[in-house]
Amino acid sequence: MEKQNKKNTQKNNKKNEKKSKKIKIGKYEISKEIIGLAILFIVIAAFFVSPKYYSVTTGLYNKGTIEDQKNVETAMGKDNTEERFLLYFQWYNVIHELGHGLLYYNDGVDIDIADEEQLVNDFAVAYWKYYGEEDKVNQLYDIVNYAVVNVGDNYKNGVDYLKLGKENSTSKNFYSSFFNFNDYGWFQFSSVKHSFEENKDLETVLKEMGFKDFKLTDSKVFIYDNINEDVSDKIINDAVNNFNEWGLKFPKVVHKFDNDPNNNYSKPIIKYFGLIEMIDFKYIFDILF
Repeated sequence: MEKQNKKNTQKNNKKNEKKSKKIKIGKYEISKEIIGLAILFIVIAAFFVSPKYYSVTTGLYNKGTIEDQKNVETAMGKDNTEERFLLYFQWYNVIHELGHGLLYYNDGVDIDIADEEQLVNDFAVAYWKYYGEEDKVNQLYDIVNYAVVNVGDNYKNGVDYLKLGKENSTSKNFYSSFFNFNDYGWFQFSSVKHSFEENKDLETVLKEMGFKDFKLTDSKVFIYDNINEDVSDKIINDAVNNFNEWGLKFPKVVHKFDNDPNNNYSKPIIKYFGLIEMIDFKYIFDILF
């Protein structure tokens, strides 16, 4: 009798375990495993059908801390500091960031971080020499010449900017300890200065980026009277239209602003169901492997 009770108890426990693994939906009971697989399938399917975007973030000088603003003044001078900051980051640097996107979406050359930064600076300088107003191009050259000499002590100590970048690009330092105004900022300003001195034309740079099937549109000057947050969005949209007319792929851009003037970066993203924003898994895979 006792053995029979034990068997009945075990059977009941197993039944209860099975029930606990099921969820009742209306008249039906569905196992949690099937629901889990269905959710996983939906997430994977959403990855392939959700729209892809390129996210560009631009820092704001007027929202920065006093210390941040002093760093910018050191780099760009105390006269017309904000105007010079806007020209560099909301006119020039947004094209630099889009250069990274061009490499990503068009299977460009695979090179280390420091070399890629140099390449997209070559691209951005060549882009503005092809499409930009001459006075803004000249102002940009003045800005980087001033910054190279005045940011940190690397210039005074005779440091090779590209060697410095390469030394840090092989470690996690590039986006951590190296990612500070005096080192990374100086590296970038020096790289842009080098791009000016090399004076490569836009077609040459695009070929160096690994692109073959493209055709530049006729050169025209894009005039932007006052550089501000609204105008920088137009600069980005005009550039993406140019890329598409050349025959290169580029998705819609989400442009964001950050109160920290040091935060100027870009990344490919996916918007799941048009709401949840996540970094593109392919981008993470490319970085890791």
